[in-house]
Amino acid sequence: MKTQHNLTLDKLWKILLTGVLFFYVIIVAKQILVPIVFALFIAIILNPVVTTLSKKGVNQILAIALVLVVIALLLGVGVYYTSIQSKNLISDIPQLTSKFKQFLDNLEAWFTDITGIAAADQLQMAKENMDNFISTGGSFLGNAVDATSSFLTFISIVPIYVFFMLLYKKNFKEFCIMMDDSNDNDSLIDIMQEIQKMVYSYMSGLFIVITIIATLNSVGLIVLGLDYAIFMGILSAILTIIPYIGIILGALLPLLVALLTKDSIWYPMGVIAVFAVVQFLEGNFITPNIVGNKVNVNPLAAIIGLLIGGACWGIVGMILAIPLMGITQIVFRHFDHLKPYALLLASHHEESKPEGKQIKLNIKKMFRKTKSEESSSAEDQ
Repeated sequence: MKTQHNLTLDKLWKILLTGVLFFYVIIVAKQILVPIVFALFIAIILNPVVTTLSKKGVNQILAIALVLVVIALLLGVGVYYTSIQSKNLISDIPQLTSKFKQFLDNLEAWFTDITGIAAADQLQMAKENMDNFISTGGSFLGNAVDATSSFLTFISIVPIYVFFMLLYKKNFKEFCIMMDDSNDNDSLIDIMQEIQKMVYSYMSGLFIVITIIATLNSVGLIVLGLDYAIFMGILSAILTIIPYIGIILGALLPLLVALLTKDSIWYPMGVIAVFAVVQFLEGNFITPNIVGNKVNVNPLAAIIGLLIGGACWGIVGMILAIPLMGITQIVFRHFDHLKPYALLLASHHEESKPEGKQIKLNIKKMFRKTKSEESSSAEDQ
C-alpha cells in the first residue's frame, strides 16, 4: 500500500514538473513559437487551394506564391480601407472633442447630483489621474514601439514560414511515417490528418461566422445612422475571434461614437441592442450551425485555456487557445495512457458513439444471432 502511494506521488511530481517546464518554455520562446503556430494554421487553411492548383498542372512553388500574393492583396485592400476610415475619423476629432467636452460637462453635473462631490474636487481628482498617466507615458511609448517592431517582424516572417511549410509538406508527412512507433495506439498520420481536418473546419467556419456577424453589425449600425458604420461593423466582427470578451471589445467603439455624435441617449441604447441581438444570434444559431462541434472542448476547459493563453501569450494566446485546446484533446485521445486527460477536455465522449460501419456490423451480428436461434429452436422441435 505504501509502495503504491509512493508511485502515485512520484507520478504527480513528474506531471507537475513537466507542466511547469512546458509553460516556462512557451512563455520564454513566445517570439519564436507564436509566428510558427500562426503560420501552421494558415498553411492548413491554404493547403487545399495549393493542392488543387498543383493537380491542375501549376508548378508547386508558383501555386504557393500565387496563393500568398492573392492573400497579400486582399489584406492590402483591407489595410487601405482601414487607413481611409481611420483618416476620416481623425479628421472629425475636433468636432468629436467638442461634443466629448459637452458630454463630460453633463456627466459631471450628473455625478455631482449623485455623489455630492463638487466640480472642483472632481477636477482635482482628474488632474491627479492625468499626472499619473503622464508620468507613465514614457514606458507606455516604449511598449508601443516594442509592440510595433514585434508586429512588423511577425507579418514579415509568417509568410516565409507558410511558404516553406506548404513547400515541404511531403517531408513532414514522411517524418510522421518514420517516427510512427505507436504500437497499440493510433497511427501518427491519422492523428495529423484529424488535426488538419479539425483546424481547417474550425478556421473556415470561423471566417464564415465573422463575415455574417460583420454584415449584421454593419446593417444595424447603418439603420441607427452612425458614421463609419461599415468600418465599425467589420472591426467588431473581427474582434469576435477573441472568445467571450471579443463582442464586448467590439461594441465599445460604436458605443463611444454614438455617445459623442448623437444627442439622444436612445442611440447608445440602440447600439447595445444591436450587439445584444447579434450576440444572441451568433451564440445560439450562427456558430452552432456553422462551426458546431468542430472543436471537441467543453466550456470549462475553454475558459481555463483562455486564461492560460492570455497569461502566456496575451491577446494572441486567447485567439489561439481554442484550436490549440482542440489539438491537445485530439492528441490525448489517441494515446491510451493520455485518454483520461482527453476526457477532461472533451465536450462529448466521441468513442461512445460507434461509427457507421460498426453499426452495420452490429446489426448483421444481431440478425445472424436471431437466425441461429430460430434454427436451433426448429431442431429442438
